[in-house]
Amino acid sequence: MEPNRKETDLARLFEPQSVAHVGASAKPAAGRFNFTEYLLNMGFRGKIFPVNPKYEEVSELTCYPSLAAIPGPVDLAILAVPAPRCVEVLRETPAGKVRFVVIHTSGFGEMEKGDLEEEILALSRAKGFRVIGPNCMGIYSQPGRIGFWQDHWEIIDRPGTVGFASQSGGHAINAIKGGMDSGVRFNKVVSLGNQLDISINEIVEFMGKDEAVQVMGLYVEGIRDGRRFLELAKEITPRKPIVVWKGGTTENGKQAVLSHTGAMAGNDEVFAAAMRQAGVLVVDNMHLMLRMLRLLQPPFSLPGGRLAIFSPGGGNTVNVSDLFSAQPALSLPRLRPETMKKLKDLLPEENVDVKNPVDPGAVGFLVMDKLIKAVGEEDQIDAMVVLLTADYLSNIKKEEDRLLALETISSTISRLTGLIGKPVYILMRKERHNHEDIDRYYRMMVNKFIEKDIPWVDGSFKNAAEVFGQLAEYSQHVARWKHRAA
Repeated sequence: MEPNRKETDLARLFEPQSVAHVGASAKPAAGRFNFTEYLLNMGFRGKIFPVNPKYEEVSELTCYPSLAAIPGPVDLAILAVPAPRCVEVLRETPAGKVRFVVIHTSGFGEMEKGDLEEEILALSRAKGFRVIGPNCMGIYSQPGRIGFWQDHWEIIDRPGTVGFASQSGGHAINAIKGGMDSGVRFNKVVSLGNQLDISINEIVEFMGKDEAVQVMGLYVEGIRDGRRFLELAKEITPRKPIVVWKGGTTENGKQAVLSHTGAMAGNDEVFAAAMRQAGVLVVDNMHLMLRMLRLLQPPFSLPGGRLAIFSPGGGNTVNVSDLFSAQPALSLPRLRPETMKKLKDLLPEENVDVKNPVDPGAVGFLVMDKLIKAVGEEDQIDAMVVLLTADYLSNIKKEEDRLLALETISSTISRLTGLIGKPVYILMRKERHNHEDIDRYYRMMVNKFIEKDIPWVDGSFKNAAEVFGQLAEYSQHVARWKHRAA
């Protein structure tokens, strides 16, 4: 934020009582974002003002020729008109008329047209409005019932605790779409674009104080005030986890960043080291970002670094041991002799491995229930990970029996988590791909785990090891902070 500018309360940005859509149209067209229709579909509770001098009515709402013609003040104006026209619209808008402006349009600083940005910034200071963008998607808010994509209405009634801020509009879209069916429940999402005015730091500070946001994800390409960002991260991470995906980590990536949001990417080694020091979890792709956010959102608890893994199959056991043990924050403690004997007594086969990872062979979940309970009583184990493949359901012939088996599995995991007092994670696998039945079984499992708030991880063993490694590091960060604060 500019030093001579007063801090702005961003609450009304995410819960506006009135929204104007400049560039609204009665005619659909390829590539046109119908923000008016999105608001209507989401059941926005405030006033919606389409703005376009060509029409008297859009989506059965009165359409106004300009922002100035709208009766009363406007909390949020979304500008979806060409870049030069954005300047004209804001120049013609009376001072104090609009509180926040989202400039959806591209063609500003990222296209070496910084003069347009300078004029908009001058207008915002003179007329008292704040700017998101330009070159952005804008705001999604579950409590505010506003969004920037056609299918956001599908999740508006699903309570969420995840905040996400992105300098990429596409990543903001994909984060919500990727999370919709995988159990990531978003509360607020903002696409910042060029950060002409409102910066990533202001959003981080706001979400850090927002009680509705319990975990934060960020996609950043450039941070103007890195020192302030680091200060905020250090203050917030003991209370709320922050996951950061940094774009522009190669020379080609840095050049792409310049033409994308006009940001300078900075020194990546320094950035990564600073993030680790501040307790920030760092990822390098959207899939990893969503896995982290899903596991960090309430009601899930943080795992420690001492894991017990249940992995049927000798080959899997070796692979899991190699990959998880390679993570500095993880260990697979050998189980006590008395625990191993207890496991052996429960297993019918001779060629099983009960040291950790535990290879129980081909057993049903009623036996697995007893195995998990026995291992969970070990003081040296912080959390348990159970490998489960969608192919498991293919061995069951009747659909009703599959549903019963899935209910048994999910109920067992939920009960054990409460009984043992330690988190039990499902490591989801699918050995067959592009197979209609196996894909459906996988979906059935995921839906059941989401329904019962069972934490699950997908991807390769390597991906899973990276996830648990970072979660354990973050758990240690929180523990150190609590120890210092005591």
